[in-house]
Amino acid sequence: MGSILVTKATGTTGRYVVDGVVKRGAAVKAASRNPSAAAQEGIVPVLFDWDDRSTWSAALQGVDAVYLVKPESEEVIAVVRDFLQLAEDSGVAKVVLLSEIAAETRAEAADERRVERDIEQSNLDYAILRPNWFMQDLVDGRFFGDLIRQDGIIVMTTGGAAMSWIDARDIAAVAVEFLLGANCGKQALTLTGPEALTLAQLTDRVAAIAGATVQPVEETTEAAEERLRSSGAPDSFIEYFSNIGRSIKNGDTAVVTDAVARITGRPPRDLDAFLAEHAASLQRI
Repeated sequence: MGSILVTKATGTTGRYVVDGVVKRGAAVKAASRNPSAAAQEGIVPVLFDWDDRSTWSAALQGVDAVYLVKPESEEVIAVVRDFLQLAEDSGVAKVVLLSEIAAETRAEAADERRVERDIEQSNLDYAILRPNWFMQDLVDGRFFGDLIRQDGIIVMTTGGAAMSWIDARDIAAVAVEFLLGANCGKQALTLTGPEALTLAQLTDRVAAIAGATVQPVEETTEAAEERLRSSGAPDSFIEYFSNIGRSIKNGDTAVVTDAVARITGRPPRDLDAFLAEHAASLQRI
């Protein structure tokens, strides 16, 4: 068996995919723009930059399967399409795509849906993973972590609808099964945690672990767009972010599936266990 190429290998899910593949005795090419770590048993850090196509061929050499996290690029469609073609030409057999929940409900012109379509129309075997929001976002300062620690709030656009948060480690575990299995089956799966919680229920759970009040702040779609516009966010991102809010309000994120248990053979981690594990990261400053 050849290597497994993991793009964004230091990312929220990628790092766990790398660990999972190595623990199963397979070789990994850990792709990143700054592969500073030294090679270790089973892991070969490789230079890979979506914006520098000269790095693609070497990264794909000797690779059987790819864990694909699409780039944050205005040219994401063309970039992924060209990469997929090169992957096929290089002998790659299958790809596991990290997509997002309810991507199938978006307009066909939406980037996330077009990337899925290109994979579906390729000659590669594939699994498209559509996970719900990551539990890790609750402690990550780029998302909700600083709001919880500094202001004691969680701000979202939900319209009262629920979300079945999922641990990134469970997403990675599903990816590993497909990357190392005989085939992916050319399928798409919605990945969730074991229960769906409203914003109010979520903040109650976080507050219980943080030992301090955490308030839910419901933000309208219009207010979110204005906030992003004032911060200088591009129109394309504002539209993408608004689509996420509409998807939550439509109830798309309230679904609970058995995909994690069915693929990995164990139930997904629950939110209370995750919060307890990261209690120190939720304390008020």
